[in-house]
Amino acid sequence: MRKRHTLAVVFALVLLVAYQSTGIRGVEPKRSTVERTARKPEAEDAFDERSKCRWAIERGTAFLLRAMRRDGGVGIDPGQRPDLACTAIVGLALLSQGNTATGGKHCKELNRVLDAVLHMLEQLPENDTLPTSATLVQRKIGRNAHQFFSALFLSQILGEAGDADAEVRAALQRVVQNVCKAQGRDGTWGNESWAPVLGTVMGWECLCASRSSGMHVDASAKLAGEALLKKLKNQSPSEGDWMHDFYKNASSIRVLYSLNYRNEPAFHQCVETVLKSVQGDDRPFVQAGGEEYLAFYLVTECLLKGEQPSWDAWFPTVCDKLMRTQNADGSWTGHHCITGRTFCTAAVLLTLQASNRLLPTSDL
Repeated sequence: MRKRHTLAVVFALVLLVAYQSTGIRGVEPKRSTVERTARKPEAEDAFDERSKCRWAIERGTAFLLRAMRRDGGVGIDPGQRPDLACTAIVGLALLSQGNTATGGKHCKELNRVLDAVLHMLEQLPENDTLPTSATLVQRKIGRNAHQFFSALFLSQILGEAGDADAEVRAALQRVVQNVCKAQGRDGTWGNESWAPVLGTVMGWECLCASRSSGMHVDASAKLAGEALLKKLKNQSPSEGDWMHDFYKNASSIRVLYSLNYRNEPAFHQCVETVLKSVQGDDRPFVQAGGEEYLAFYLVTECLLKGEQPSWDAWFPTVCDKLMRTQNADGSWTGHHCITGRTFCTAAVLLTLQASNRLLPTSDL
């Protein structure tokens, strides 16, 4: 017995040495899909910026998947009741990774999100613009915010939803009609929210994307652009209130560039101000709310699609500063207004993944 015991100990020691020297791995305990998704980068590329960005994206995605309910709905924070705008923007983040309703690493999760968005839209009353109680996103971006993000998401998945494609088209058509009707005579989508300029930008963005997907759009992009340009020309710097200035300037760039206002002095001043802000001021990052996170994506989309020289100065700086503010659980938190982690995390992922060019939200 002693001899067998001694041999067993020796054999165990041999295995231990082989494990350490050759990298042989034993059977690891089973891990969830979310845990397998968020793997740390290898040591040799730990200091590579692309590796850091991939690691940040994986951790952010893992957080969103943990926040997702079984039915695909996503609340403003994990454990909160499903929110239509938050669910739709999470769907956009998954699409921007290359997932589709018929393929991709997170195809199943994307289909759950699609089912949830379609179900929540079915529950809205006819010609809905405001549910019984406004959500946080609606109070900050506008009463139509839930429909802006729904239209944007559905327009991107239309044509790739398989058996659900007809249902997606019908739902998108209803939402587009509602958004068109909600546009004011001045071209905006109202002024009752904290960030009405962002509401007008998102109204324009979702309708552009819907038109590109084949929907009939009975609204005026020109009026929206004129309204935004007028606000830029008439605004004076808000002393001590950088938040309003930043999100207004940053989000307006997306629309004005697309509508060919590129030679307007107000537009050039807007671009210069935003670039200067992200390079020399950390407040748009360390004090960001969901509005700023969304504005980062809108500018990134514009500079990337337009292939502007500004991209070289903008994208690396924004990505680096966003990665520095990521939470330990993989999320990003809003520090004012839209504070919910799911919305903020999805908005950041849209920015970090923009260079994939997998989310053709709208033409220029």
